[in-house]
Amino acid sequence: MGPGRMQGILKAARRLSGCLVFREKAYYNGDNGGISDKRGDGMNEKGNNGNSEGGVEALPTIKDVAKRANVSISTVSHVINQTKHVNPDTALRVREAVKELNYKTNIFAKNLKSQSTRQIGVVVTDICGLFFPYVIKEICREANKNGYTVTLVDSGADITLERQGVSALAESCVDGIILSSAVATDQKEEYAAELTELLSAGTKKIPLVMMERDFTAYGIDSICTDTYTGGLKAMEHLVELGCSYIAHITTPYVQEGRYFAYRTVLEKYQIPYRKDYVETGDFTHESGYRCMKEILSKKLPLDGVFVSNDQMAVGAVAALKEAGKRIPEDVRVIGFDDVFICESMEPSLSSVHIDKVLLGQKSISLLLDRIQGKNVQLPYKETVENSLVVRHSTDETAAAASSWEHR
Repeated sequence: MGPGRMQGILKAARRLSGCLVFREKAYYNGDNGGISDKRGDGMNEKGNNGNSEGGVEALPTIKDVAKRANVSISTVSHVINQTKHVNPDTALRVREAVKELNYKTNIFAKNLKSQSTRQIGVVVTDICGLFFPYVIKEICREANKNGYTVTLVDSGADITLERQGVSALAESCVDGIILSSAVATDQKEEYAAELTELLSAGTKKIPLVMMERDFTAYGIDSICTDTYTGGLKAMEHLVELGCSYIAHITTPYVQEGRYFAYRTVLEKYQIPYRKDYVETGDFTHESGYRCMKEILSKKLPLDGVFVSNDQMAVGAVAALKEAGKRIPEDVRVIGFDDVFICESMEPSLSSVHIDKVLLGQKSISLLLDRIQGKNVQLPYKETVENSLVVRHSTDETAAAASSWEHR
């Protein structure tokens, strides 16, 4: 690839600069025409290789290594890339020459020739929230183990920023993208077509895996969390405990799962649905507090609350306590995701457990399969199961439960 593509990558990196966490430094070597994700050019921070007393010496090349080891260039290449068996004594001479010369291959330049950057983009709605750190950690672990560096984009659940992030990642020629989208449910089809066109527009098609939400109906691989079944478990639990006036704090784009589960259980037990019992938050504890205050202001009978995620549940519990409500004696509260804070809250929060490590594992595994061209049916869908974790916010007699990821 020529200078044009290199400039495109640098331009995309500048566009992403406000919303990314880079796991490793990137250095631009204008002389070599490449980018390295590590200081792998044999030079120190002062711009020399440590061997000169004044100006900048030329970087050692593979030819220099071959000369020092008294072997051919192809033999050096085979030793470095482990592409062919080389006599152990010869291989040792090559490795010693590499060390003596402080020779480093320009990984980025090599990858450009093979249409690969060894970079993976991950876009999530809240990089600092309580849910995604475990998911991201596992994605990064698996990616790094397979020789990839991960670039993270925090969209802040803003679909405009999400679009910009995905576009910039595509321009920077990542090898694949994992996306947890904030797009509204009624816009999924249109957005899927937009993503497919965008990621097919360059010199190579960039594989995409949707994480948490199901886009398989639109031809996109998806690793889903079964929010509908999880929602049923949460609601059935409240009803079994005698709740019949149940509020729900939802968000605009999880209605395909948790909200429909809320409606399903109300209908099953012939509990009237009232719109006044439903408020829409944005996954933050502030919005959970605001939504709960709004529900309480309506002076409705209330004995249960199902919250679409634990972070909003934190705010909901605070508002209930502020209003003098006892939990669970007056109002039972259950969240969703089962993040670490559930155990330390007072009272401890019942929740639907999502295996966040497994979600990350399955997402990166599928993406790597796509990047490597493995024959997996398209589109592919897999669902991460969930389980109910009962704590004191719904049942004061519940034993202490611990199920969150301590990794």
